[in-house]
Amino acid sequence: MKHALNTPTATSLAAKPLNGLTAGLDWAKDDHVVCVVDDSGEVTARFAVQHTSSGLRSIVQRLVKLGCAEIAIERPDGPVVDTLLEAELTVVVISPNQVKNLRSRYGSAGNKDDRFDAYVLADTLRTDRRRLRALVPDSPATVTLRATCRARKDLVRTRVAVANQLRAHLQTVFPAGALLFEEVDSAINLAFLTRFSHQGLADWLSPRRLGHWLRAAG
Repeated sequence: MKHALNTPTATSLAAKPLNGLTAGLDWAKDDHVVCVVDDSGEVTARFAVQHTSSGLRSIVQRLVKLGCAEIAIERPDGPVVDTLLEAELTVVVISPNQVKNLRSRYGSAGNKDDRFDAYVLADTLRTDRRRLRALVPDSPATVTLRATCRARKDLVRTRVAVANQLRAHLQTVFPAGALLFEEVDSAINLAFLTRFSHQGLADWLSPRRLGHWLRAAG
């Protein structure tokens, strides 16, 4: 089931899917529904799996057993997509807005239904191949960059939360420590709080002494 995703024509789909089979996966928070159709649009398999490591592996195992090498999904990233790409399956992204519009093609009233959407995804991959493109896996550099960006967001979120906690604590026990500098978590304010950790030590400061300390602190 290997496919040349790294070649210049990697995003193009073959005229016909391997073994005439295409699959659709409707992603959800707790579980996922997979539907497989043949070259006439008939459902050959339909199953649901939990959003767990073993559940994701079972998707790959069942698709391989069926001989299905292509699967459509509504999102381009996440652990489900990572698992499918690592198994060298061809993954095609069809956006939720497109799926919503495609439901009317099959006579649906437009309401969201996981089992029906999985079928819509699978059958659209069968019928609309010429205008669909395979998802190209990220390069190692892109994977590293995304991981770094996620880590930075997590650190910023943590820093803001801790700064808010520090500000709330200071406003209760040492109000001057929360108001002396513009940013409570700035380097100069943290240095000040390290040296003058409570109101008693801060009371020792005269304007002249504070000026000396500020010059020394840079």
